[in-house]
Amino acid sequence: MQNKGFHRYIHYIPIIGLALLVIIAVYARSQGIFNSVDTLRQFIKHFGDAAVLIFVLIQVITPIIPILPGGIAVVVGMLMFGNFPGMLYSYLGLVAGEILLFLLVQRYGKSFARFILSEKNYEKFEAMLARHTNGIRNLLVASFILPFLPDDIVCLVAGMSKMSLRQYTLIVLLLKPWSIATYGYLMIYFVDKASHLMLPFL
Repeated sequence: MQNKGFHRYIHYIPIIGLALLVIIAVYARSQGIFNSVDTLRQFIKHFGDAAVLIFVLIQVITPIIPILPGGIAVVVGMLMFGNFPGMLYSYLGLVAGEILLFLLVQRYGKSFARFILSEKNYEKFEAMLARHTNGIRNLLVASFILPFLPDDIVCLVAGMSKMSLRQYTLIVLLLKPWSIATYGYLMIYFVDKASHLMLPFL
């Protein structure tokens, strides 16, 4: 009987952990930590030698709790640790986060998607789920190859489809480096151009 009770309660551990992540993330956002590249970089720097670990954990959270402006953490990693190490740390965190995202939506279904998505993004999720479940593999590949597509929403749809964890993980492992590098370098290019355009006015 005690074992049955233990196994029943252990199912709540992921929910409790996710709830704690939400609370921490909401608090961090209310403090303005995720508002810009500079504020996030300063926050991570405070952890000293543990900065890499904190950065990777932030990237794990990012696909599950979409509180960061698109790709901001990738840029922070490249600026803080160098281009290649920054992209590598982003890769480790984002791959882990997107696999966890797949498993969570597979386990808890639409209720999980509704919990983490805004109303607008949930409507996109519902529309995508209705139209693309059968062709989800091609859509997932396209979302990683083409920058600025809502790949996290596509990952949620993949978790609701018949796609296996093995196939999903293989696609993420192979294509996420391209997605990170393309997005990171494009964002840095635009930030650099914007800063040059602003110089005459400063």
